[in-house]
Amino acid sequence: MRRRDFVLTGVGALGALVGAGLLGGVLREPAPVAATATGASSGAGTPRTRVARLAAEAGKAVRPDGPFDHVAFVPEGAGGERIQVRFLTADGPGPWQAVRPGGHGPDSGGSDGRVLPAPEGAVGYEVEAPGGSTVQTAAIDTREGERVQMRGEAEGILSTEGAAEELPPLRYVTRAGWGADESLRYGEDGSESWPREYSPVQVFTVHHAAMPVAEDPRETMRAIYRLHTVENGWGDIGYHLLIDPEGTVYEGRVAGGTVPVFQAPPIPGAAKSVTAAHAVGYNSGNIGICMLGDYTSEQPSRAARDRLVRVLRTLALLTGVDPGAKVKYVNPVTGTERTADAVAMHRDWGDTACPGDAFAARFGEIRKRVADPLGFT
Repeated sequence: MRRRDFVLTGVGALGALVGAGLLGGVLREPAPVAATATGASSGAGTPRTRVARLAAEAGKAVRPDGPFDHVAFVPEGAGGERIQVRFLTADGPGPWQAVRPGGHGPDSGGSDGRVLPAPEGAVGYEVEAPGGSTVQTAAIDTREGERVQMRGEAEGILSTEGAAEELPPLRYVTRAGWGADESLRYGEDGSESWPREYSPVQVFTVHHAAMPVAEDPRETMRAIYRLHTVENGWGDIGYHLLIDPEGTVYEGRVAGGTVPVFQAPPIPGAAKSVTAAHAVGYNSGNIGICMLGDYTSEQPSRAARDRLVRVLRTLALLTGVDPGAKVKYVNPVTGTERTADAVAMHRDWGDTACPGDAFAARFGEIRKRVADPLGFT
């Protein structure tokens, strides 16, 4: 059996899988929406992501044969140490940018590469690494590939109907909606590269992507997905949910059921989330939400912060986790323990600057709003 085919080529071939939302333990299908790159019903399809893997040697320019809009840096050749990159355009080389691993990955560890967007008109790039090491890179094209149709609905709904507090339904872009090529999660024998495991939810952790967001955030989603799933070798994207600067929510790691994040429609106090790869050593029972953008020196937009509060409040109601509490987190698989806020930052779990110094300095405001029944308004 070969790698499973979840993508249909050809403009007219829409799939039949239906995404469903949670409504107080009752499943309800969202209104049909064509799964295109823009979320419209034009039938234009999503560009298939194309990749060229290239070794970057010190002092030598890398010039991919075709177009590319992102570059992934896999730290095999550099031993995970700090590397730098600069992009080449017709106007000459741009400034050097630091590329650092961010403390993401499965609890077992492994590669933690980074992906950065290339500027418009980029024709190549140069990489510097400690000791002149060769760095493995992947030039990613999320825009110009063959147009394909994705199976499934483009939008889903999470609702707290029937919970202790009812919020407006939370809409999210499904994996089909942002263009996840599901075949990448499977090996040539048809088996999943990263079999799903589930644990009772204990905490929520907020990240930032530490990179600019494309004009179409679905391109950023596909680039991160490619990095995590294939280049890092994790088998899927490492976050459960992601939020762009406009406040749009995107489905992350495959949960395998009828709703994102969870094994089954969640019951407060007994909800189980699929294990992802966003906080090494502390992933099981830890829901990871990534803010698309770089918040090292600026705050996320108001729309993104408001939606983050809504997402966290919704998750708290669905799981029964007290968002204002300190919790003694225990990894149910490894036994690792740590005391943390129920609404944590990535830096609370390890040596990383995530979710950015500027955002971290005011993150207490997010916690306060999530814990306040009126804070999401």
